[in-house]
Amino acid sequence: MKELNIGWSGAVGAPYGPWDIQPYIQLLGKRYIATTGQTQLHDIYRSKGVRGIEDPQTPEYKSLLEEANRLFEAGVIKGFGELILNNEHSNPVPSFRRRARLDSPGVLQLFDVAKRWEGFVHIHAEDHPESVKETEKVASAYPTVPIILAHCMFSANTTLIDRLLTQHPNLYCEMSARNESMYETTVARRLADQSGWIVFDNQSLRPDWKALIEKHPTRFMVGTDTFNAWVDVRKAVRQIRFGLLQNLSPETARLVASGNAIRVMRLEP
Repeated sequence: MKELNIGWSGAVGAPYGPWDIQPYIQLLGKRYIATTGQTQLHDIYRSKGVRGIEDPQTPEYKSLLEEANRLFEAGVIKGFGELILNNEHSNPVPSFRRRARLDSPGVLQLFDVAKRWEGFVHIHAEDHPESVKETEKVASAYPTVPIILAHCMFSANTTLIDRLLTQHPNLYCEMSARNESMYETTVARRLADQSGWIVFDNQSLRPDWKALIEKHPTRFMVGTDTFNAWVDVRKAVRQIRFGLLQNLSPETARLVASGNAIRVMRLEP
């Protein structure tokens, strides 16, 4: 982070075992965007499936809610995330894929806690029509809770994203894994091309996405998503800077690079 001049890192669960955020807090202090919920929801899914994610009446959810309230009250965490609720087509591991209802009673408990503590909720959900409807329903029900859409829903449909951002002021798009360097293998690149996932590369930004971001300059954030060892973090950061940010107006680029995240996630220097 120091070498690449990256100000903050996190907003997802601890990426390596023992899945504990404390070592990252100790290492990075205020530069770590501490959240909870990702690993706990994965554990629930692994033991109880999608029904477990949607069911609020489980000991695992009770434990998660108690821990979240305690961590929010202590000022340790900023929000929930990355809550992986629909990754049917965006994960290469079949056993990790799922599609749970974003507006299920189980998930809504987390929104209740986020609302109470003025935290954000970071959600991984693809733009399946049902997931889109559920996103809108939750956004309307919790207008004070910032909802960060991981990877901008992996959507290629800028008209859809434009409508969502226009109609729901509490929705935000995070742009990690939308750059070319995330898809180095032949299979991954073919899937990304077919799905329209790649928005920018080393020097260019798709015109329709440039227009969308410039229309909603306060609603986009950058991200790397370089948790896999085979992803070149330096290349990913170069593409963010020269493929995405360099092709935006200076003011929009400042907001997308850090300004929006600082405001929405209430980050400190």
